[in-house]
Amino acid sequence: MPQPGALYEGAACGLLLTELDGSIVQANQTFCQWLGYPASELAGKRFPGLLSVGARMFHQTHWLPLMRLQGSVSEVKMDFRHRDGHKVPMVVNARMHEAASGRSYHALAAFMATDRDRYERELIRARAEAEELLQQRTALQEEARDRGLFAEQMIGIVSHDLRNPLTAIRVGAEMLGLDETDPKRLRLANRINQSVDRALNLIADLLDFTLTRSGRPLAISRRRTRLHEVIAGGIDELRLSFPSLAIVHKRRGSGMVDGDRQRLLQVLGNLVANAERYGDRTRTVTVTSSIADGMASLTVHNHGPSINAAVLPTLFMAMTRGSHAHDAGGGVGLGLYIVSEIAKEHGGKAIVASDPQAGTSIGIEFPVRAPVSTTPSRNSAQNDRS
Repeated sequence: MPQPGALYEGAACGLLLTELDGSIVQANQTFCQWLGYPASELAGKRFPGLLSVGARMFHQTHWLPLMRLQGSVSEVKMDFRHRDGHKVPMVVNARMHEAASGRSYHALAAFMATDRDRYERELIRARAEAEELLQQRTALQEEARDRGLFAEQMIGIVSHDLRNPLTAIRVGAEMLGLDETDPKRLRLANRINQSVDRALNLIADLLDFTLTRSGRPLAISRRRTRLHEVIAGGIDELRLSFPSLAIVHKRRGSGMVDGDRQRLLQVLGNLVANAERYGDRTRTVTVTSSIADGMASLTVHNHGPSINAAVLPTLFMAMTRGSHAHDAGGGVGLGLYIVSEIAKEHGGKAIVASDPQAGTSIGIEFPVRAPVSTTPSRNSAQNDRS
């Protein structure tokens, strides 16, 4: 079994005993080897003389006052000077020790801090790199946000300014067709009007998209509305826009709903346009308006290629389009997104079901009555005075 003296000399840390004035009484072999001194040369040497200039200042201004006040010092990092002059970083713990004779000493235990220095340097370097990456990411996010905001503002401005010339084109085409008897020219005027209608609908979707992307909700004014009559009137107008499309209307249930008349017509127009674009144009498109069990719904069904199941979860996201067999000439992917947003602003949701045999049904469902609010809001139901 090792003798106590051998354990002391070969300890894994440097051990010292000094007088209160700092004179070294004893140092173990480990400490002597770390600093390159023989034990005999260290005996009687003052402890502060082994320290770097900065460490000596710390010893004088902090170490000694702490030892006098609390009798100990813990985890203090100090640079020692090796006999050949290079620095040896150590972490030192010290406490007051009273010998059997009643005489007081300072007992010190020192640990090499080379690995700790390396770790701290790596930590500082990693932190600096992380801060630089964070700054770069923040700058990129701000740049992307600025670009996105600029693009959305431009979409809003351009879409708004396009309305006037398109409206003028439509009025001009209608006037030219009033006294026209040539079937070819009448068909041409009708095609112009249909193209203008589609352009105006797209502009409406772009303006709504810009509004939602800027963090603002769609403007919705829910009033007591006769759902079936509103949808029937909208279908009559759509038959003029899609003269080759057979559209039938099915009504289920009865009563009135709290809904925004114009927004419901916008939903109808987007859904019928979607059915005409992606469905089988030779077969009937069925529009169903329903009121039952406190819920209202509006769906449009078409035959033709079904929607890929992988697309369904993202169908109502902006700039998303399903995969269809005759996808040429499709929209920009805003119609169903706007449908979904209008449904949300009515307190409901967009719905979809697609099957190769049964066909595709897309629509919205929402509560018949708007929630009662104690404060006025854009969604509050009002009496329909029309």
